[in-house]
Amino acid sequence: MVSSRLFLAFSLKCLASFVAIQLSSCSVAAAAAASTDATTRVHEMTSALGPRLSRGALIYTPGSDQFDALTERWQLFAPPTFIAVVVAKTEWDVVLTVQHANKFGLPWLAVSGHHGAINSLGTFKQGIQISMESLNAIELSPDGRTARIGGGTLSKNITDTLWAKGKQTVTGACECTSLVGPMLGGGHGWLQGRNGLSADQLISARVVLPNGRLVKVSKHSAYSDLFWGLQGAGHNFGVVTQVEYKVYDVAENGGGDWTYANLIFKQDKLEEVFGLVNKITNNGRGDVSYIDFVWFQRIAEIDPVDPVFSLYMVYQGTPTQAQKYIDMYAALGPANTTIINTDYTHISSLTGNGNDGIACAHGAYYALRFPVGFETYNLTTNRALFDKFADIMSAQPGFADSFFLFEDYSTHGVEAIDAASTAFPDRFNHHLISPVIIYLDASLSDEAEEAGRELRRVAMQGKSGGLNAYVNYAHGDEGVGD
Repeated sequence: MVSSRLFLAFSLKCLASFVAIQLSSCSVAAAAAASTDATTRVHEMTSALGPRLSRGALIYTPGSDQFDALTERWQLFAPPTFIAVVVAKTEWDVVLTVQHANKFGLPWLAVSGHHGAINSLGTFKQGIQISMESLNAIELSPDGRTARIGGGTLSKNITDTLWAKGKQTVTGACECTSLVGPMLGGGHGWLQGRNGLSADQLISARVVLPNGRLVKVSKHSAYSDLFWGLQGAGHNFGVVTQVEYKVYDVAENGGGDWTYANLIFKQDKLEEVFGLVNKITNNGRGDVSYIDFVWFQRIAEIDPVDPVFSLYMVYQGTPTQAQKYIDMYAALGPANTTIINTDYTHISSLTGNGNDGIACAHGAYYALRFPVGFETYNLTTNRALFDKFADIMSAQPGFADSFFLFEDYSTHGVEAIDAASTAFPDRFNHHLISPVIIYLDASLSDEAEEAGRELRRVAMQGKSGGLNAYVNYAHGDEGVGD
């Protein structure tokens, strides 16, 4: 078995957060075409490819409104640049596009949710975007235990489609990302406490390999090592066109009731709130139905001077069942409290991760993330992080929309999986934190990167061992480790 470190090394070296490859095998073709500029090559490629694509597949080049819409990123930091977009309608369109891009010495990148933000994406220049959005079929198996899901299917579509059939499965928290993109890096999600990570739901995958060959991979296939790598370190080994994926009956998987509570606190409550988070989550052994997010952010109406922090508590159960946890936080004196009885399909939107929320907003802004994993919170470090974050926000008004995110999922289902059985390297941390430095002025990029790195340095002072950075949030400067 190939080590998870080796798979992660390959995954981080290229373009994380989406299935992306610039092929070493196309280097001969690239060298032969070196005297021909990319514009000529893409014209030759699309002329050869177009007649072979399926009905409904489309090719767009710069200058068209469709090209601009298809290549728009959710944020502007380190964007890849494209000279053509192929909108695939079928799996075979992906195969043909990869083969033709290789032949004409052009790099290619498969895109679904446009949500990657790792700095290495910016090294992708003058390539072909393979738009996966039309590969979005969801087919439930006759026994209702699995589904075949297209490689471009977005999380919201999966959640709503399955919910209508009394089913649910693990997806990322953001509605606008694909299933496959986050899954290839592990995939944290609301249901992971019961069912494990997104990667743990994978039964098999259909993958277009770097040479354009289409294969089916599974635990017991000839490509078992590749299957293992796809489960947590798989962003750069091919284009996943379809997955066979575990699904669950809602009634037998915690039930259909969910409770959302939002409590906003001023900074003087920080140690008490995070102390409660530690107590409730109990080093991963807490209530499997309990999840919370904590955000440091500016809300001038509550505190015109210092940032405040919002605690989004999500509980799979009724408000009555969740009340004991709400009461524990309410006893600390929040500045504002909101409680809503809802269902699974609305949790992402309520927590700011919906298509209508900040996590999915597309716009002319930059967003940099610097993640760190923690087994338990160090309250002294969390105070230092708050103070440093406040200092950075105060010193640079251009960062006023930034926030600091603390994600506290249940990890029962994650830790129940044998760590050696997948490439995901971090089943022991119970908390995921990340500053998100947001700004509008491109000239602030260097300052923003330094601010993020400084916050990461402060975070590292509160934990033992090395840096564990969730690859789907990675900035790109973290390295692979030992």
